[in-house]
Amino acid sequence: MNKLNYSALLLAIYIASTSGLSTGGLITLPRLPSLATGGGAPTRVKVGTLSIPNVAVGTINWGADSPQVENYERISRGQFFDTAERYSTSPLVGLGMGWGTTEMQFDDKIGSAIVGTKFTPTPWRKKSSDVVEAALRSCERLGVDQIDLYSIHMPDIFSKPGSELDSVYWDGLVECVNRGIVKNVGVSNYGSTLLTAAHKHLAKRGVKLASNQIHYSLLYNDKSEQVRLTGEKLGVKTFGYFGLGMGLLTGGYSKYYIMKHLKDYGLSASDGYNLGEVDATMPTRKKNANNGRSVFEMNDLTKYAATSNVDALIAEMVKVAIKHKKTVAQVAVNYCVSKGVVPIVGVSTINQFKSNLDAGGSWRLDSEDILRLESVEVANFEGAGFKRAEGKFVGYGEKSWVLD
Repeated sequence: MNKLNYSALLLAIYIASTSGLSTGGLITLPRLPSLATGGGAPTRVKVGTLSIPNVAVGTINWGADSPQVENYERISRGQFFDTAERYSTSPLVGLGMGWGTTEMQFDDKIGSAIVGTKFTPTPWRKKSSDVVEAALRSCERLGVDQIDLYSIHMPDIFSKPGSELDSVYWDGLVECVNRGIVKNVGVSNYGSTLLTAAHKHLAKRGVKLASNQIHYSLLYNDKSEQVRLTGEKLGVKTFGYFGLGMGLLTGGYSKYYIMKHLKDYGLSASDGYNLGEVDATMPTRKKNANNGRSVFEMNDLTKYAATSNVDALIAEMVKVAIKHKKTVAQVAVNYCVSKGVVPIVGVSTINQFKSNLDAGGSWRLDSEDILRLESVEVANFEGAGFKRAEGKFVGYGEKSWVLD
């Protein structure tokens, strides 16, 4: 950290300690020293033996008409794509069928791309060999001899308490490494307790746990920040999904109201802001547009946007975006990067991909930006519809876990 950034950090801490700011369950000040601030920051990070960009490409919403992998690689080589056996272009996926079609979009097209995929626990997968067999099938669909990063998608949520099969699945990961089927192993949706146990279990067998994938964003970062810190101590890299809050942190849900109340949010001409530059930081949502989201998701997102105080957060993000000549969405993504998290940002168009590249890169939010954003009190966003931070609709009903 250079002298200027260090001075800014001390000033931010002093201001916060004397202003009586209430965190309201948001991130606390001791997190700030972990920030990588200023220009010239690394554009790639280490995850196990891999070197990947600091922003990952999410594929959960890919469809049959999504751009081909080689189109992304033509723009920027060596990208990291996050997928899973359960991700599917089939409408039957909600019933536990039609798995693997997203993985098949990579077949013979990977080139220099780096791909991580995931094993999904189910009631009928009870042996370590099930993990191995699933990994081999993923290899076939991906068109590779070895998977770059293979993770357990979620804790065992099917077995009775006390008889969970998590350690059995970890043994499956060990066998995958020993047989050369995978290069690195990870977990997903693990809280600090289970993450620590998995790390210890694998280490005893000579296997390093490379990563943990959790919900991480400005709207959900009290529990997840503790998990990130645990991972940091263990040398486990954190991937974060929902970094854009399912669209809430693009500003699209808040733009209309903010533009009508610029003065209330300190964004008027008298505050030194230009109407055009404020407008340019946020997308304009078309009326009744669902952007591929279900009715349940749209109902939850609309309700959250109207009741959570997210508009106040977006207004502060606009100020930060203008300062850095970025968009609100890019600020949301870079917030995760600045905290040492690799955000997984879903893309379905080349323009979204290019925007995500610019959201990462070598620039970082500084300590003043972080303090500004974390000081806004908003309701925790746990997800929408059947997509939750601590639960998943798996075809047999809604299943949940505890991120502790």
